[in-house]
Amino acid sequence: MAFLHKSYTKESLKLALPVMLTQLGQVSVQLFDNIIVGNLLGAKALAAVSLGNSLFISVFIFGLGISFAIPPLVSQAHSRLRHERINSVFRHGFVLNMVVGLLLMALLLLFRPVLYHLNQPEEILPDTIAFLTVMSFSILPFMVFQTLREVSEGLGYTIGVTKATILANIINIALNYVFIKGLLGFPEMGVQGSALATLVARIFMMVFLYYILVRHHSTRRYIKDFSLKVSQFSQKMFSKMLRLGLPTALQMFFEVTAFAAAAFVCGLVSAKDIASHQIALSMASFTFNLCIGFSVASTVMIGRKLGERNFTELRAVGINNIKISFLFMSLCGLFFIFGKDILPTFFTKKEDVEVIQLASKLMIIAALFQLSDGIQVTALGVLRGIQDVKIPSYLTFIAYWVITLPLGYLLCVPLKMGAFGMWIALGLGLTLSAVMLVVRFLRLSKRRILASSLT
Repeated sequence: MAFLHKSYTKESLKLALPVMLTQLGQVSVQLFDNIIVGNLLGAKALAAVSLGNSLFISVFIFGLGISFAIPPLVSQAHSRLRHERINSVFRHGFVLNMVVGLLLMALLLLFRPVLYHLNQPEEILPDTIAFLTVMSFSILPFMVFQTLREVSEGLGYTIGVTKATILANIINIALNYVFIKGLLGFPEMGVQGSALATLVARIFMMVFLYYILVRHHSTRRYIKDFSLKVSQFSQKMFSKMLRLGLPTALQMFFEVTAFAAAAFVCGLVSAKDIASHQIALSMASFTFNLCIGFSVASTVMIGRKLGERNFTELRAVGINNIKISFLFMSLCGLFFIFGKDILPTFFTKKEDVEVIQLASKLMIIAALFQLSDGIQVTALGVLRGIQDVKIPSYLTFIAYWVITLPLGYLLCVPLKMGAFGMWIALGLGLTLSAVMLVVRFLRLSKRRILASSLT
C-alpha cells in the first residue's frame, strides 16, 4: 500500500500550492523586515522589531483565527450549490472581521505604555513603540483582504490571492529601503519606516485582490452581490460564525502567544537573547506558514466530504494530508540543520557574533520540532473542516500555556539557559499539541464512520 493516496495528494497539492505561495508572500513581509532592519540598523533594532512584532502578532492572530470560520462554511455551501448561503457567509464574515479588527487595533494602541513595565531592555523600547504604533493601523486593510481571501479559497480559487500577496511583498521590500534609509526625498525613519512599508503594502494587497475577484468568473457574482443591508443579516449566522471562529482564534492565539511571550521571557535575560530568538523564529515561522497551505487544503477538502457525508473518504483525506505535511516538514528540518551556521548571518551585522552563534544553536531545535509543527497545524485544518473547533482550543491551551510557557520560563531564567531553554520548551509543547490533535481526529472520524454505517 502506497504511503500517499495519489488522487488525494494531487487535489491537496492543487489547493495547497497557491496558498503556500500566498503564505510565502505574507511571511516574507516579516522575514524581509527582519533581514533589512537587522542589516541596516543592527541587533538592537532587530530586538525592538521583535518585541513589537511579538505583541502585534499576538493580537493580530486572534483576528486571523476569527476569519477562518469562513472557508468551511463556503466550501460546504459550494458543494451543495447554495449560492445565497455563500453570499450570506461573505456579508456576515466581512462585518465580523471589521468589528474585530477595530477592537484589536484599539487594544494595541492602548497597550503601548504597558511595555515600560515589563522589565524589557530600556534602550529598545522607543523603537518598539514607534514600530507598533504604525503596525496597529495595518490590521484593518488586512482584515478586509482576509475576508476576500477566505471566501475565494473556500470556493477553491486561490491563485488570485497569491498574485496579490506576491506583488504586495515586492512593494514592501522596496519601501523598506526607501523609508528606513530616507531615499527618494523621504525622511529617514528607522524601524518606523519598516512598519510604514508594511502598512502601504497591505493597503495595496486589499485593493488589488478586490480587483482580481470582481473580474474572475468563479468569484465575480459574490463580489457584485455583496450588500450591507441590515435586513440581510441574522443573529443566527453571526452566532454560527463565532462558534466556529472564536475557538479557532483561541487555538491560534494560544500557539502564537506562546512564541510571542517567549520573546518577552528572553528579554528578561538580554537583548542578545531576544535577537537570537527572533532570527530562529523568523525561519521557523517561514516553514510553518508554508505548511498552512496543507492546513487550508485540508479544511476545504474535508468540508466537501462533510457536505457529501462521505466519512470514509473524509478520514482518508485527513490522514493523507497529515502525511504530506510530515514529509514536507522533514525536508524543512534538514534544511535548517545544514544551514544553521549560514542562515543567521542573513539577519544581522557580522560583528554581532554572539547573536549569530546563539541563533545557530536555536536552529537545531527548530529543525527538530518542524515535524510536530507541520502535523499539528494540518491536524487543526482537518478538524476545522469537520467543524470541530472547541475541544482543540482546550488542547492547544494545555500544550502552550499550561506546559510550554511555565517550563520555558523555568529553563530560560531560573536555570539560566536563556533562549536555548525557552526553545526546548517550545519544541515539547508543539509535539504534545500534534499528538493530541491527531488522536482527536482519528477518534472523531472513526465515530462518524460507525454512526453512518448504522443509519
